[in-house]
Amino acid sequence: MMIKLATEENSLTKGLQQFFKRLLATEEIDALFLPVRLTASSSIMPSLVTDADQIENAVPLSPAFPLNSGRMVSRLSYKLSGRKTAVLLRPCEMRAFIELIKLKQGSRQELILIGMDCPKALTASDYTAYMEKDPLADDAYIQKVFSEKDDTLNGFHFSSACQTCENPFPVNADINIFLHGVDLSEGVMMDSGSESGQKILESLKMPEASMPANREEIVAQIKEANSIANSAMVKDIEEKTNSIPKLTAFFDRCINCYNCRNMCPVCYCKECVFNTDVFYHQPVQYHQWAEKKGIVKLPTDTVFYHLTRLAHISHACVGCGQCSNACPSDINVFELFKSVAQQTQAAFEYSPGTDENDPPPLSVFHEKEFEDIIGIERE
Repeated sequence: MMIKLATEENSLTKGLQQFFKRLLATEEIDALFLPVRLTASSSIMPSLVTDADQIENAVPLSPAFPLNSGRMVSRLSYKLSGRKTAVLLRPCEMRAFIELIKLKQGSRQELILIGMDCPKALTASDYTAYMEKDPLADDAYIQKVFSEKDDTLNGFHFSSACQTCENPFPVNADINIFLHGVDLSEGVMMDSGSESGQKILESLKMPEASMPANREEIVAQIKEANSIANSAMVKDIEEKTNSIPKLTAFFDRCINCYNCRNMCPVCYCKECVFNTDVFYHQPVQYHQWAEKKGIVKLPTDTVFYHLTRLAHISHACVGCGQCSNACPSDINVFELFKSVAQQTQAAFEYSPGTDENDPPPLSVFHEKEFEDIIGIERE
């Protein structure tokens, strides 16, 4: 079922806010999870809303992407609460949450998942500078991204994760919000991706619509442009890290803060090996290393830490870029991780977060898998 959501007071943002208010007023929905501008600052953060008046501060489409909300939604859903929540997620957030469902870290049982065409995002530091410089009004920003298709925002480039994302469109959602190829002066298109989504849209009694004729062409153009950017990024990062000395130099500024791990939505271990006694070295060990080499950089184990992370999560990386976003040393962790992740995922023929029924590759065994690597041939 496809419907048309009209603008409200000539504002698409207000139209979306009214849509969420109507959702909250239905018997099926007890709460909303969506980005909200905090009243005490210009910050936009994911929030759980039960008061319809608070939706006035909701900003469904903005350049702010402070964290991948997939992990936050897992916290809301890993146990039953007896409440039904409608959750608005960017495509990479949706993919992360689907991966967490597969890892038994969340459930969609009490959720209505709402996906959308991605509004792109700035890095955290660029967003702060952008807000201090000359920020656009919410509707002007939406128009710039989806109608003007500008790659910059008042001189700031969107994050490399957004520029290289090859699937910035809704997937696995109960309700989809379409903005590409749509005349945004009139509103947006929505359709149902599940029976529960269709039931809710039918209850709202909104006018039915059809998919814009040029949407498929626009989607194909975006995918091609982002694929070209992705290939260029991979080539560049491979040249920067294609030897041990280069890889070591790439991580030279790493301070072992573990921010990249903490912000990664699919890095879910309750206890990380790097927080155990295995890596709490005795003082004499540092001196022995220094005596052997003449010098030892502290903190140690930085490259080993990142290689371990790659081994753990490269099959599940959804390319959200939050690892780089969180790095205080400005190391472009995302570019290396995505480059390696794409190779891992291609080897397993696995696309994280796109098919809820496709098990994580490390959780299943195939008898004839990687025979050319392990050197075993079977008849």
